Amino acid sequence: MQKFKKEFMTYLRRDDLLQAALVLGKIEDPSFNHAPFINLVLELAAEVLKSRREIQNDPILLAKRINTVLFDEFGLKGKAEDYKNIIDDANQYYLNHLLDKKKGGPLTYATLYTILAHQVGLECEVLAFPSHYFLRIRHEAGEFFVNPFEKGKFLSGPEFQRKFKASLQRNRLLSAKLFEVLDTEQLVARIAQQLKHVYILKSSSLKALRAIEILSAMYPDSPELTRDRGILYCEMEYFSKAREDLRFYLKARPKAEDVREIKKLALMLRGYSETMN
Repeated sequence: MQKFKKEFMTYLRRDDLLQAALVLGKIEDPSFNHAPFINLVLELAAEVLKSRREIQNDPILLAKRINTVLFDEFGLKGKAEDYKNIIDDANQYYLNHLLDKKKGGPLTYATLYTILAHQVGLECEVLAFPSHYFLRIRHEAGEFFVNPFEKGKFLSGPEFQRKFKASLQRNRLLSAKLFEVLDTEQLVARIAQQLKHVYILKSSSLKALRAIEILSAMYPDSPELTRDRGILYCEMEYFSKAREDLRFYLKARPKAEDVREIKKLALMLRGYSETMN
């Protein structure tokens, strides 16, 4: 696990979204080799750049070319063809699964599109809404938006605002703070966080622990991650480690809403330890 965390953090410090996102496949399978998928993405980028002379530096034409390569030539399915939002399906968060099976969830589509955009020199930023991810691309005449999950559908600024008008109390999307702008760290953190939730839901303690360890490497001072790890340690019968993590959480968050429940668990672990001794 230490080697995995070190490898992941090396990619993250380099701002290497491609390798950081792919190496998360080791949460599912520690023996996973992400090198072939790196080569696949680089091949897709090369396909986009084959038309660079005709595209020149036009962001709209470049985004259209990415759509052609990803959805028409490579065959990504997107939401319209085959998508079920199954909350306990970890596969929809793995980039290698998207590249292999050509289907996944909105987060992995946004991640792959962003990686490919970076590879071909298209400047963009990821906007995260609840269950939706868009790319904002600026150009000389203004800006436009791309929905990677709907086969790279383009939206103008006004279309983008109208799409979410119903979600706002006030009719001013860009000042309503409805969305977040995600950088590389935040994108991969969302992937790991979703995997953590899925594996906890499925009672896959070891895989959930791997996801938490990655998140803890990113945010080592998070009491909540330490609490979650302590609970998993308890389930896996690593009682001394569980007690240590839960004590840390109680000290860091003495007024948290779940303090009573965590104290009960810590006392139970203490009693168990005394019985064993």
